Amino acid sequence: MPTHLPFKPGDFKMSLDLDRIDEEDWFETDPSSDTKHQLQEKTKLFAERRSEVFQSTEEANHASSEIFDCVVRYLLSHAPDLYTHGIASGLIPPRGVENWQDYVNLGGEGHPLEVASRLVTEDLLLMFPGDQSSSTYEEFAWRLKAGSLAFPAGWSLIEMIQRGTIGIHERVPGYDTSLGDQVDRLFYSLKPERLVSRLNWSLTRYQDLFRLHGKFEQEKSTEITASNVGSKIWLRVERQTFRKLPSSGAVVFGIRTHMHRLEDVITESDVAEDLSGAIKALPEDLLRYKSMQVFVDPCLEWLSAV
Repeated sequence: MPTHLPFKPGDFKMSLDLDRIDEEDWFETDPSSDTKHQLQEKTKLFAERRSEVFQSTEEANHASSEIFDCVVRYLLSHAPDLYTHGIASGLIPPRGVENWQDYVNLGGEGHPLEVASRLVTEDLLLMFPGDQSSSTYEEFAWRLKAGSLAFPAGWSLIEMIQRGTIGIHERVPGYDTSLGDQVDRLFYSLKPERLVSRLNWSLTRYQDLFRLHGKFEQEKSTEITASNVGSKIWLRVERQTFRKLPSSGAVVFGIRTHMHRLEDVITESDVAEDLSGAIKALPEDLLRYKSMQVFVDPCLEWLSAV
């Protein structure tokens, strides 16, 4: 399993910081225990909390079947073990399929976006364009029309469905002024053959992959001290990918979540210094948004001793 350490020291600047990626790197498909765990967690969440982790609108039907086709083709070409796992877990009919029509013809009854997202560790969200020529953001904005979100980091899919990108991020301090409609403009500019990715990080005291809440906590934790930060605090990293579907024109927003105890990944002094510098550079309002201020002092003390 890759370990992403995207934090950087120096002045903070909110930016997209995109990297172009090859088709084969669209998903992270390493056969690790973490991959197995996340696929099992998805199965459990869809069985117990489906309405909280899956939402779709009628407008997204075509794009949903299109993403199913893309994911299946990807697995057949780049991750056959995950495809085989999909058959073994009952997501794909025993005879196998190559596209959504095969699935339907063989009596499959799942929603294409749900099935597609449960075949991989990534959560998959479908964004749809507005009117690119409009001068008003409400008409210009790309909107979330469908999503399979098993591992939210403090937000609700039910609340965000149908919202534009700025509306989805309205609680993020500085998003509107720093990024504005940059994400929407990125989505309009994407071509099907151009896949891009970015990394987003935070620190949290919660190990849960599925987390609807946890933003803007205020009360400092008395349970977290400089001696136990390494085992109590988790580095949560999202590898986010963006891909435009050629037929529907929707953009697939993929999110692969990684969770690591600090003591497992911050083992060298230079990495600890980078993280410490990145934390110190975060504006106070972002620290509050991420609920990091409740443990920031013992965290910085622990990092200084690595």
